[in-house]
Amino acid sequence: MNQRLATWALLLPLLLAGRAGAADQLELINAESFYPEGPLWFHGRLLYTEMVRHRLMVWDGKANKEFARLPACGPTSIAPLGDGSLMVTCHLAHELRRVSAAGQTLATIDRDSQGRRFVYPNDSISDGQGGAWFSSSGEFDLGAPPTGTIYHLSAKGELRPIVDTIRYANGVARTADGKRLLVSEHLNRKVLSFRIGAQGALDDRRVFFDLAEAPPSRESDPLAGPDGIEVARDGTIYLAEYGAGRILVLSAEGRLLQTLPVPDKYVTNVALDDRQRTLYITSPASNTVPPFRGSVWRIAVPLE
Repeated sequence: MNQRLATWALLLPLLLAGRAGAADQLELINAESFYPEGPLWFHGRLLYTEMVRHRLMVWDGKANKEFARLPACGPTSIAPLGDGSLMVTCHLAHELRRVSAAGQTLATIDRDSQGRRFVYPNDSISDGQGGAWFSSSGEFDLGAPPTGTIYHLSAKGELRPIVDTIRYANGVARTADGKRLLVSEHLNRKVLSFRIGAQGALDDRRVFFDLAEAPPSRESDPLAGPDGIEVARDGTIYLAEYGAGRILVLSAEGRLLQTLPVPDKYVTNVALDDRQRTLYITSPASNTVPPFRGSVWRIAVPLE
């Protein structure tokens, strides 16, 4: 057992002491990850990104290993495409990279079909038709204008902006019925909802959940807000709250059901396995102190 894992083994019971609910069921699967993000259950294994190490990682149930090295990328999410490859958002390089199922880089995309560059591409989700949506966040600054944009990459390779003027576009997920796309508007502390139309179109913009409805968290980061989103087949929504050290569990209608505290403050994203029995959580402990150590967790669902 490495030193950090041994430390967590001693501290975790103390960190979670006195918290009701499922928090004491959290299990570490990687105690020393480097700004982990973007978990995805893929072909029976967990993939996730390490942004500051410029790589994709894989956990096979026993060990964490490097899956793909992506120099100067700063990866933050992974989405499966219809041809069997993976679309990776390179947050720090302002581009996308297409990676094979074996971890080999196949192509780089640095602008949309109209020749425009992306600004901090962030999260992504399959559209169920061989393509994907992804968020281009804009600047992570409370004083910045709302330039966040959702893009759609079609199965044929057309890449176009769909909706914009989002105040830091972050997590994206389809609802269980496939009719709407949920988008985290991080710096407005809201989750938006859009109706999904033909060819990846989005309209009927609504506020789905306002984090003002959630109780105060144990953390108080001024840039705390909704990050990654995972939707279970039964409609339950798991929402990572970055800077607040917790997961918000919502009903399919957007009603807060439960909160799950996470020891690391900067919870970035969540993912379910294919059986919908395990929730995986990625969470850096700091967003300012190199080498940006964090953890990858898992917990059985439904949460108790």
